[in-house]
Amino acid sequence: MKHLKIYFPLSLLLILIACGSSKNGLNQVKIPFKGNAYESNRRFFRSVASGESINLETARSKALLIANQRIASSVQTEIKNVTENYLNERKDGNQLGDYGERFQQLTREVMSTSINGMRTFDEKVFMKTDKSYQVWVAVEARKKDIYKRMKQTAKERSTLSEKEKIAIAEMIDKAIEDTGDLDN
Repeated sequence: MKHLKIYFPLSLLLILIACGSSKNGLNQVKIPFKGNAYESNRRFFRSVASGESINLETARSKALLIANQRIASSVQTEIKNVTENYLNERKDGNQLGDYGERFQQLTREVMSTSINGMRTFDEKVFMKTDKSYQVWVAVEARKKDIYKRMKQTAKERSTLSEKEKIAIAEMIDKAIEDTGDLDN
């Protein structure tokens, strides 16, 4: 009976500890900005990122830098797909030239400049126990605006032939149409 009095509270304590701990010592962390509203779709490139620093503005800058890099990567991937689809649809007697390469160069040039229309649509700031900041940002860029800038840049590019300019304009017009964003 004496042993039961000692073992019962001890076993109850062990059960409570076991129930409160996570599997394999891992604790799941809830990350802000999850779900469809924070993912890219037909009309927007979207990205979520975080940054940490003892300085609030530095944490925010880090988060924005990472988010912008992710959007730029998404744009390049999508442009590559747009280019491949266009080239597969158009067969100029196997005289495709290097539209794809030129279009990719144009994409990199446009993305290396600041993206007008990029906006932060959600932000959360946390202060950690060590008094450092963790900032989460959700940013988006309207696909149609990026495509329009690319079209304008291609139109102004003197190193492109008229045939290349026309091909790029057709690719961009098709991409804009595919966004379903027919406003303005």
